[in-house]
Amino acid sequence: MRHQWMDGLRGLTVVAVVLLHAELTAGPLPGLAALNRSLEPYRIPLLMALSGLLLARSLAKGARRHLAGKVRALLWPYLLWSALDVTHLAVDAVAAGRPPPPELARRLLYHPESYLWFLAFLFCYHVLATPLPAWLRTVAGPALVLLGTTIASPDLQRFAVLAGWFLLGDVAARSLGPLVPTAVATAADRLPWGVLAAIGRQSVVFYACHLVVMVYAVRLAHLAGVHDPRLAVPVAVVVPLATGALLVRLRRHRWADVLFVWPPVESTAVTKPSGVAAPEAVPVPAPRRH
Repeated sequence: MRHQWMDGLRGLTVVAVVLLHAELTAGPLPGLAALNRSLEPYRIPLLMALSGLLLARSLAKGARRHLAGKVRALLWPYLLWSALDVTHLAVDAVAAGRPPPPELARRLLYHPESYLWFLAFLFCYHVLATPLPAWLRTVAGPALVLLGTTIASPDLQRFAVLAGWFLLGDVAARSLGPLVPTAVATAADRLPWGVLAAIGRQSVVFYACHLVVMVYAVRLAHLAGVHDPRLAVPVAVVVPLATGALLVRLRRHRWADVLFVWPPVESTAVTKPSGVAAPEAVPVPAPRRH
């Protein structure tokens, strides 16, 4: 069962990511920079923990279904939007009369400066957690958060610490979730999450598209003479969020839905008893994700 408060918090963290990139793309804006610095310790760890809350429920479907779902809903949009990101960087280089950067091919798989790294990490965490028993996930969560900071490599340190937060979300769902009174959960769901919950339900859509849209929106604003960060930053926030909302509405069409989830293989085979004609198979719509 989905909870409004989970979607609302997830939407809040996605908006926090958009604000960070807006300040970097269209800033500097002192007030926003201070806000982003204050959110730095919580933004991505909270997003990872919220993702971990649903791990046990997904694993209960069986390892094969769990991994297949993550390939479709995490790995696929990561690879597709990484290809789009690399394409726009290559086009920019050619338009400026420069050769494409040599690291672009490697960026298709993983690059620490790519904004899509979160999806890559999250997919890896799901794969690594699949064979682990519940007790080991319980131990590994806090251990990775505490010990991960001792790793010298910044990239490996980030990977380990965020893996710990992902597993802590799983621990919280399994250990603390059953202890939360129904009245408390109901009250949390009834808070006015509104737009934040809507963003959280489709977080991959907003996350995957926001930076590419933001870059070109700010460029157009600059071409129109809008250089003041007090005007350019709102453009960098509003246009990507509005584009994400439009893409969510367009997901009813397969051409748009495939941007964010690989369509399932629909079987037309129907088991039938001997001598009885099988009815025509009815395609099942692709499920929507969180």
